[in-house]
Amino acid sequence: MALIHEKITALLNDMNLSNRQAALKCGIPYGTFNSALKHEREIGWSTLDALARGLGVSFQYFSSDTAGLELLPDIRADAAAAKAFEILNARLQAAARTRQYSGCDVSLQDFLDWWFANSGRLEGFDRLQHAVDMFDPPDSEQNRIQPIRSGPASLASICFEVSDSNQLRSTLNGFSEQVNADLVMAHSEAISRGEPVITHPSLDVKLLNGRRFTRQYRRVLAPVYLPDGKLLVVNFSQDIKTS
Repeated sequence: MALIHEKITALLNDMNLSNRQAALKCGIPYGTFNSALKHEREIGWSTLDALARGLGVSFQYFSSDTAGLELLPDIRADAAAAKAFEILNARLQAAARTRQYSGCDVSLQDFLDWWFANSGRLEGFDRLQHAVDMFDPPDSEQNRIQPIRSGPASLASICFEVSDSNQLRSTLNGFSEQVNADLVMAHSEAISRGEPVITHPSLDVKLLNGRRFTRQYRRVLAPVYLPDGKLLVVNFSQDIKTS
């Protein structure tokens, strides 16, 4: 079974929903959804978006690359121990998935703890880098922020369907001048303040594929420094689920 299909199946099992119930709850055509799961056909962004909204989970659950979490060593001395292992492991995996459903593979506290522990130095960053986007300081004259890296599990990568900084830059260039001016101002503020800045902005923009994207999200912009002293801006964002 493909990973994304495993994730959807695990999510529905955790919520005790049938394919039909999930489709009805999320406004997805049942026949198409059921067939895609049954035959492991491609499941598009619009379906994942509907699932995230309808079931109250984060986009980041679908983007992470873990299904089976291997939380315990599989040591089984006898039948009773094997059964106990299966029950405990299942509960731990369910708890880990619940954390992922909330967009907490990397939490806001994780990010802030890392930043303050390192005083903004880009050290010990391996566990976080997949969930953030990185930027050079903004170009005020061109009215543009300057992406240099797009994390594969960042909110922008997932929502805008981009896989690298060039695609992210092209997407941002398609936004209105006012939206870009707001982004430049936000990045400049984080640099000026010299510490993480948490806001809850909203976006209503048209993406390169012609799709309209409307979302409110939680954003942390923070200045960071490379070992050579070069200044960058890191963006860690989380989806704000609507009921």
